[in-house]
Amino acid sequence: MTDILKGLRVLDLGAGQAASVAGLLLAQSGATVIKLDRDDAKLSKVQDALWNRYKQREPFDPATLDTRIAAADALIHDFIPDEAATLGLDAASLSTRFPTLIHVAIGGWPAGHPHANRPVSDAMVLAEAGLLDEQKAVGREGPIWLRFPLGSAHAAYLAAIGVLARLYALRRTGKGGPVHTSLLQGALIPTGLLWHRADNPTPALRFGFPKDAGATLFECADGLWMHTMGQPVKAPSVAQALAEMDPVRRGELNAKYAGAVIKYIEDRGSIEAIFKTRPRQQWLDELWAADVPVQPVLPMGELYFDEQAAANDYVVDVEDPRFGTTRQPGAPMQVGTGGPLRAPVVAPREMASPLDGVKILDFGNFLAGPLAPQLMADMGADVIKVEATTGDPLRHADWAFNGCQRNKRDIALALKHPDAGSVLERLIGWADVLHHNQRMPAAEKLGFGYEAARAINPALIYSHVSSYGPKGPRKDWPGYDQLFQASAGWETLNAGEGNRPMWCRYGMMDHLSALASCVATLLGLLRRDSTGGSEFVAASLLGASLASSETLVLPDGTLAPVIQLDRDQMGVSPTQRLFAVADGWIAVDAPGRDTMPDGLSEAELAAMAKVEALAALAAQEYPAVAVALDNGDAFLANADNRAARLVASFEHPIYGGYDQVGTPWNFGDLATPLDLPPPLLGQHSDDILEMLGVDAAARSALIEREVVKAA
Repeated sequence: MTDILKGLRVLDLGAGQAASVAGLLLAQSGATVIKLDRDDAKLSKVQDALWNRYKQREPFDPATLDTRIAAADALIHDFIPDEAATLGLDAASLSTRFPTLIHVAIGGWPAGHPHANRPVSDAMVLAEAGLLDEQKAVGREGPIWLRFPLGSAHAAYLAAIGVLARLYALRRTGKGGPVHTSLLQGALIPTGLLWHRADNPTPALRFGFPKDAGATLFECADGLWMHTMGQPVKAPSVAQALAEMDPVRRGELNAKYAGAVIKYIEDRGSIEAIFKTRPRQQWLDELWAADVPVQPVLPMGELYFDEQAAANDYVVDVEDPRFGTTRQPGAPMQVGTGGPLRAPVVAPREMASPLDGVKILDFGNFLAGPLAPQLMADMGADVIKVEATTGDPLRHADWAFNGCQRNKRDIALALKHPDAGSVLERLIGWADVLHHNQRMPAAEKLGFGYEAARAINPALIYSHVSSYGPKGPRKDWPGYDQLFQASAGWETLNAGEGNRPMWCRYGMMDHLSALASCVATLLGLLRRDSTGGSEFVAASLLGASLASSETLVLPDGTLAPVIQLDRDQMGVSPTQRLFAVADGWIAVDAPGRDTMPDGLSEAELAAMAKVEALAALAAQEYPAVAVALDNGDAFLANADNRAARLVASFEHPIYGGYDQVGTPWNFGDLATPLDLPPPLLGQHSDDILEMLGVDAAARSALIEREVVKAA
């Protein structure tokens, strides 16, 4: 993809998905990645082909480990702490022996937590934390086996981001050091939408996003499904059919959703019936023409044949030694490759945090735009959120807004006002990074398109998150997480075999695109060290969702098989699944075992209490944990979780005491500050204007003329 990390040597010691994908992201950014293959690797042949391509492969040998580490710049592993210490891979030992080495440890739980030596297993981490109980099953009560690897998929990006942030600091301080993250911290990235606690919650915060909120998924006449957002009534045929429908019949159809927890759209039942009158492709064409966001629910892998994916190099051909010529996901981000790279030129200085001194303007709305700036703020960047004076459209749902807005100062600016230009110019001149997810024609109209921003600040990193990528016929189309869970195949896989599709309320595609954008932004900053100039970097929901695929196109044009979830959403094999027991649920994750032990069948386990069942499984060396239910409040209150900074606590101007999920990393000697709660609209407008050199009289005039709004 790019040569930004050319010359960086990375050792990948991972056995699982998170470490392997982190290494892949670095390889796609130009690093030389050496994969040391372990005997306990946990990947299928297809997963190995997807996540370990572009790497040099060598056997793992503890006897030669120090020699290999001495020749490396960075190391990534997923050993639990006790194993790491035995191998000399604990953070203290590595930092003493190799002071310039960047070393990343990915656990199941965070380093220092009492559960830190639990297996690095998505299923077991999610079960014990209570995250398998946060998604309503299709046809039963109780937790589900989440087919999407919620921890690993996000932790992979956290690990790669940790390497890049440490590299940014290393170039300035001359010091390497640790990066600790975990599958739990990866899973908590999207859980920020769902788990929070306030002394004085607003009605919206108290309501939150219920498990039974549903989704606007519609079946068409040919039995195929699609996921819509926005208002389908904008399509002429839908509007006409509604107008012609018998009022009594219309009322009967709409009664189906009269008790829906979230209504989403008017006439939902009637529109559901209308969509069943034509095949899906006819509806897709009409809805797209009417600018209604919609995507088909597809089997995993169909996106490989999408013209928009090809236009953005989100699909690439890979020669695999086992499968031959395959089609696989390309890099989920784009970073400029123009201009010669020279040795980085940066002034040496001390740094309190990994991104100490980086200044970021966040023009993003909703989630995919604002989350990457929050993550960079958590690593010490100074982030200013620039909002319209009417506010971010997500503010009405503060349970979601708050999950991507902490650690930011906020200015409310009426960008359409003729007097806003001078403030905008000062803001852009101040920043190192301008980050947003607005459609590019809108950004250009409002004055912060790439060319206009670069003219103001020739050293600016311009980071854009789109729905469909920066090129191709759909580059300016609107999009949402729901559409990409649908088209990427996750609504099919997560639902279980034979079930209607199911949207997962974690919003993983939004979060993965934001994480990809964070990677792209840091790569842009690192490239600027070597060029001194501006960079345009990009990520998208399409790119991130395709990169999450667990299949590839084989030489004969077919798709490699994907591990399926069973119809009851209980598991993926007899020994990787949930079991109901007498007093709750347990999760067993014993890959490589074909059957459960004698005396521990499903019926026999159902008669046991959790403690008895877990003890019996442990005696047979079958890893298992109890599944926590309705655990959000207990998780946030837990003293061990708070000590591990898995919980962030603030004093908020409206809520009073406010808790949300905490920091995704521990950088050891470098701080990850949690200083500011999610801001009020315009809360820091006056202070920001003063910082930009606007005198008191001019500030008052801007507020009086409603160019700027202050809280």
